[in-house]
Amino acid sequence: PNAQNAAPGTADLCFIVSTPIEQVYAHLMAQNVPLISEIVPRTGANGPIRSIYFRDPDGNLIELSVYEDDNN
Repeated sequence: PNAQNAAPGTADLCFIVSTPIEQVYAHLMAQNVPLISEIVPRTGANGPIRSIYFRDPDGNLIELSVYEDDNN
């Protein structure tokens, strides 16, 4: 099926990563990625996560997250 009212910049994607979130943050900063937020605590489907947000070239919201248990 097709998405209803699909348009560039309307997606919100979350990716769970295994790299410590501080390293992800430092890498994005070194690449001059314009971040929407610092590292922020959130609640994921399986427990507490720490996330970073930015937009892709189409304006979609990208969230990179690490479960807190994976980051200790």
